[in-house]
Amino acid sequence: MSIIKARGEGRALWLLGSLFDIKVTGEESGGKCTIVELTVGPKQMGAPPHVHSGEEVAYVVDGTVKYRVGDKTFDAGPGTTIYITPGDWEWFENVTDKPARLLIVYTPGGMDKFFNEVAEPARAREVPPAPSGPPDLDKLVAAATKYGLQIKPPPGR
Repeated sequence: MSIIKARGEGRALWLLGSLFDIKVTGEESGGKCTIVELTVGPKQMGAPPHVHSGEEVAYVVDGTVKYRVGDKTFDAGPGTTIYITPGDWEWFENVTDKPARLLIVYTPGGMDKFFNEVAEPARAREVPPAPSGPPDLDKLVAAATKYGLQIKPPPGR
């Protein structure tokens, strides 16, 4: 069954100083993919270092994020597409003073279950206030293993 969601539709979550707008869940896609519109707050970590058992494609819509994939580090601006193969360590952060927006596709589907477990429902469909402290990495790591992820603390944090 085809899925159509307009702007403002989907489940909105706050995590790591960012807005995770779940556009297509794994369940809705029959397990094929999860699609997320992610708005990373200024000077916020988009994701700690992690590796997926599946594939990930990220497309930068607005802003700039610093990406690390394997041994490569690069700034990804609007129009940049990043394809990440299973088993590649990656992480990214917004190092600018403005929000950055990405469209991320995970295959197979199911990453939305991880986000639902570790995030809080968004009180508004906007970037949340900046976190007052570091993320609860123990909570993230414990949940990650259930969804085919490995997470480790970012260097220097």
